[in-house]
Amino acid sequence: MLAAVLLASLVASAPARLEIAPWSGKDLVTTTTSAAKYRLVVTGRPNAKLHLAATEVADGWLGAFCTPTVCAPMQVDLSIPKSGQAILQFELIRESDTAPGRSGARIAGDDGSWVDVPPATR
Repeated sequence: MLAAVLLASLVASAPARLEIAPWSGKDLVTTTTSAAKYRLVVTGRPNAKLHLAATEVADGWLGAFCTPTVCAPMQVDLSIPKSGQAILQFELIRESDTAPGRSGARIAGDDGSWVDVPPATR
């Protein structure tokens, strides 16, 4: 019985799993056409709250977390749905002609989870 309680406690406190891949399929209406687009899959405990932030983005670039209704620049607060999985479109947008031609990012959750975003060139 104690082992079951300990296991349940570990699962409840485990960080979310973040996965990044190239975006495939139709773009969301809220996205930017010239951006590098990625599929961000967040898997975690249903109904958990998670704050995600884009870090290590080059100067002159912007990381955006997009849903069908809004794109949030550089950070987003997320409630993981009952399915235990949320899918966002993550974008790297070069905002300035003087910005470096390449930028990656790290997406970090306030629970200790993280994933590196492959560099984009524009």
